[in-house]
Amino acid sequence: MNSKILNFITGVICLFSVSGLYSCKNTTPTPEDTRYIKDFHVANFLHSANMLEEGKLALYVDYSTCIAEGMKTSAFYVKLVPSFVEATKTFYSIKGDSIKQEIPADTYNRLLNIHEVNYADLKSAAEQIAKGNTEAALLTDGEYYNPTIAGANPNNPYLADAFKTWMKKGHDIFIISEPYIETNNGLQYNKKRFYFLFTDTRLKNNIYDRIAQTASLEQFPNVQIFHLSADHPNIMAEGNSSQTNDLLAAKIEPYGIFEIQDWTLDWKQIENYIMGAVDEQTGNPLSNGDYVIKGLKVDRNSFGGYKITDVDVKVYDMNMAYMDYYMRKESREKVGALGEELPECPNFLVVDHKEFERHGMINLYFDVINYNNAFLIGKPNNYFKIDFFITKTENVFSKYSSMFTFDLLGHPGITNSSVVTSVEQCLVDKDLENQMKHSPFYTIYIKSNKY
Repeated sequence: MNSKILNFITGVICLFSVSGLYSCKNTTPTPEDTRYIKDFHVANFLHSANMLEEGKLALYVDYSTCIAEGMKTSAFYVKLVPSFVEATKTFYSIKGDSIKQEIPADTYNRLLNIHEVNYADLKSAAEQIAKGNTEAALLTDGEYYNPTIAGANPNNPYLADAFKTWMKKGHDIFIISEPYIETNNGLQYNKKRFYFLFTDTRLKNNIYDRIAQTASLEQFPNVQIFHLSADHPNIMAEGNSSQTNDLLAAKIEPYGIFEIQDWTLDWKQIENYIMGAVDEQTGNPLSNGDYVIKGLKVDRNSFGGYKITDVDVKVYDMNMAYMDYYMRKESREKVGALGEELPECPNFLVVDHKEFERHGMINLYFDVINYNNAFLIGKPNNYFKIDFFITKTENVFSKYSSMFTFDLLGHPGITNSSVVTSVEQCLVDKDLENQMKHSPFYTIYIKSNKY
């Protein structure tokens, strides 16, 4: 619905002002209910282009000694095999510079019959995975050989581009590192068997969840897992949503990474009893009143290499946008995405940053000191959107880096740091950092009474 139609509706409403049914002074007509907010969110803020197809794991296997010996010598490897067999839909062998889909997949028998082929092109395999739209797993010892350039590439961040491509789509990478000993020409080398899981934690029955359910890490103390991501940190709640102040008498509809709240308390009471709340012991006014929303806790170590050290929220006026969407849905018109961004409403809600620093809890209060409610002009209701953002992080990768290093086969005393440098390049990438700080990780839609 364009602005002319909205103006027409407003004009029609104004005709009724003489009867006292409506006040036309600086108001915006809004819907009666929240019935289309879920659709509104999906149409405008759910980036479906990057969603992974469920149940289509692609398994890439490096035909190396590392994998060949896994079934014979590694209890952990054996534990993982059923998950790969159950989930795999396409099987790719990496034999030197040949990356070939094997038909039929026959995952179990193929994993039993791995024979070493030198010079695995792991770089191309990872890039092929990152360009795809399904989950994938790459099983390898991490040694990328190029027989013509730089030999064994001991410090080449050959996985960095693939990792970045995958992460910029908003997905997750789990790296499982299993130490083992490999003998070569009579010498023993401390190696790692890597399981690179390209997935998305929002995906039902994703490969990481499958593995976590079948292979208990407590049984394998030497095995380590690292989570590489720049999107959707793990959010914990006592129930399946946030908690509102009891006085709001809110009805909440949870939908995983967003929720819809219907506040039934009128704004006069909100101002009197929530914004105007006092300390029960002293009777002095609380600086920002009582809490509005609480109960969401962020796992500050969700991203492995980053520690999340602070968050914030932005509030957006969606009165006109939701009215437009609502009317189009009611008239069964084709509804596309928003033509422009929702107007931001500053100085309305604030985060208790000290509480987040202490416990990772996100508690929201009205910004009583700088309070600006100019956007609350909707009738019969007001609608606004709250987005939660990461604002500060700390790079803590140094304490994990040892899980990615291993001896360079055939070169005693030399360490292969190629996987380490690949991860490090992701953690200092400015585009990924900006994406992390500008992509909301949780959203709450509010329906409230007219002001």
